[in-house]
Amino acid sequence: MRGRNIIAVLGLLPVNILAVGYGWLAAGMTGWAASYDDEPYEPPLAELGTTCGVVAAVGVVLWLVRLRGAAVFQVVPLLILAMLMLPSEPHPMA
Repeated sequence: MRGRNIIAVLGLLPVNILAVGYGWLAAGMTGWAASYDDEPYEPPLAELGTTCGVVAAVGVVLWLVRLRGAAVFQVVPLLILAMLMLPSEPHPMA
């Protein structure tokens, strides 16, 4: 069973990298655009929420297929995407 979990994690690694990369790109571009308007950063919740939903759905499918180790591994990209959803603090020098 451990071998199936490892294969599932390695197989989903590119998908997770793409999902986190897309979330990071969306958050970075939104922050970059906010820096030109002197407005506080507000995370792109629609993009990040959709990406979180896809990653969570993959985790649920893995859980239902009884690949529990691989399903638990899906928490890592979810935590990274959740951190990107947090609003930033205003800069102290502003």
